[in-house]
Amino acid sequence: MDKEMVKPVLIPLAVLVGLVLVYRSQHPSTRFAADGADVAWDYAVRTSQNSGQPTVVLFTANWCPACQMLHGDVLSRGDVRQELSSHYSFYTVDLSRPSPQVQAHARKLGVNAIPQLIRYDKNGDETDRANYLDPQQMIAWLRAGE
Repeated sequence: MDKEMVKPVLIPLAVLVGLVLVYRSQHPSTRFAADGADVAWDYAVRTSQNSGQPTVVLFTANWCPACQMLHGDVLSRGDVRQELSSHYSFYTVDLSRPSPQVQAHARKLGVNAIPQLIRYDKNGDETDRANYLDPQQMIAWLRAGE
């Protein structure tokens, strides 16, 4: 095959592969599943599965100012708590002094900034991620995943 004929095909293909890799690195697709490594995690997974509801997992830490704002300004509000408790299982992962198992979950799930909210459907498949959201954004984000 002539090199000049291959170039117009290879360059767009290389760009496409690069874009897919960048997208996947920014939007990992994970599962909320038991793994036998962490009793608390596995219990949260079983509770979620038994409820038949989607799940929100929050990675947070007590030394994180944005996390404290999320807790104080958003998650403590009645309307947000109502939306969460009515439609979701909610599991908090504390990274203040993480165990090796908790560190492994954060790494496996691609948590690279906190607060990190990961929304999973009722089958345990990731549907979206967010960091800090104001109350109205949080409610809209939750409703989008119901």
